[in-house]
Amino acid sequence: MLNIQNNAALCKQWIFLAVCALACSGLLSIIVIFLRLPFISSLIPSAQYIFDNALVIHVNLSILVWMCSIISLLFTINLQNTNSWFNFSWVLSTLSMLLMFTSAFVPNTEVIKSNYIPVLQNKLFLFGLGLFTTSILVNAMLAYTSKKEVSFLSVGQIGLVIILVSSFLCFVLAYQNMPPDLYHSDKNLFYEYLFWGSGHLLQFAFTQGMFLVYLIISDVSLASSNKITILPLFINTILAIGAPFVYFVYPVDSAKLIQFFTWHMRIAGAVLPYFLIILVCCNIRTFTNDKSNYLLHSFLLFIYGDVLGVLTIEGNVTIPAHYHGSVVGITIAFMNFIYWLLTKLNFKEVKSSMVRLQIYAYSVGHFLHITGLIWLGGYGALRKVADLPSISSMLARACFIAGGAISVIGGMLFVIIVLLHLLKGKAHTN
Repeated sequence: MLNIQNNAALCKQWIFLAVCALACSGLLSIIVIFLRLPFISSLIPSAQYIFDNALVIHVNLSILVWMCSIISLLFTINLQNTNSWFNFSWVLSTLSMLLMFTSAFVPNTEVIKSNYIPVLQNKLFLFGLGLFTTSILVNAMLAYTSKKEVSFLSVGQIGLVIILVSSFLCFVLAYQNMPPDLYHSDKNLFYEYLFWGSGHLLQFAFTQGMFLVYLIISDVSLASSNKITILPLFINTILAIGAPFVYFVYPVDSAKLIQFFTWHMRIAGAVLPYFLIILVCCNIRTFTNDKSNYLLHSFLLFIYGDVLGVLTIEGNVTIPAHYHGSVVGITIAFMNFIYWLLTKLNFKEVKSSMVRLQIYAYSVGHFLHITGLIWLGGYGALRKVADLPSISSMLARACFIAGGAISVIGGMLFVIIVLLHLLKGKAHTN
């Protein structure tokens, strides 16, 4: 089913881009964490401005670039044939990532901390963001037109293309229906409305990518019927495809449109996670017996984030806490996917002790970080400001800061491991 060796060079390129995005994001997250400390932030007059710039690029690289690069990798692994356009789309993606990272150093930049895709109001960032979006869509359409065998992977890939196009359509419709002069009167609302629908649909794509990774790594498709593999992917695609039409019903600044996407995520977006729970429970021995498979860490953190999302409905915790847990769960699955793929590309297998240390540091660190933020009682505010509340308990602050630091170490360890294998790893010999 997989023609990985035929597309080895292209697979390595997308792995390299994805890991470089995480590396740059990790460097910026160090700035974010240290500027949370009152002693350090008090020594820097422009601490909040530096924090804001670092946070915006960190979010875009660690979520948008990293996850879309993995999705592009999922498009690549079973291609029957490739051409120079596939390499060209990767070059555009790499260039755009560098432009976005460099834009953080443009002086006197206005920072817009909109949900899903925060923005730096400078030409370098906006051009990089637009170029990256274009390159990912081009790569998706190229993969769509390539011949492939019918399987759960091809169904999932076609679904991913449809979801990405639907997300982009939401962006276009939001821009076309934007109230006049809103950009000049309130940039924060402009970008919030612009990315609200498209950002929600991107989560359907990321979750579908994670579900495909579970199926590929655990090889569940060989042990179970197509209903548990193809049906969930098909349903998730159908639930996402109709969302853009809401822009023809409600104005872009309507409270009803905002509520639609919120409840669309809570109801329709919960369908694939329910299938994921069934998948893991029905194959629990596969996920617990394989010592080199740490998808269970991904599953637990993803479900932790979903539980926080359920509590959010009652107003007990804020939406970003749920989102952070879910994103980390997806990221750990994608990390496992790269470890799995390295051996298929004839690189020597990563030592199990190193993988264990990296995954545990990343997952446990993020668990502490998220728990600390909830404990502090204001994730919605804390995620966007440098200073921690002075009245917060020392234990909660320690949990938050220590968890963040441990997760950064785990993330950077992943970057080091993968880059060393890509640059110096010796291939297996038959």
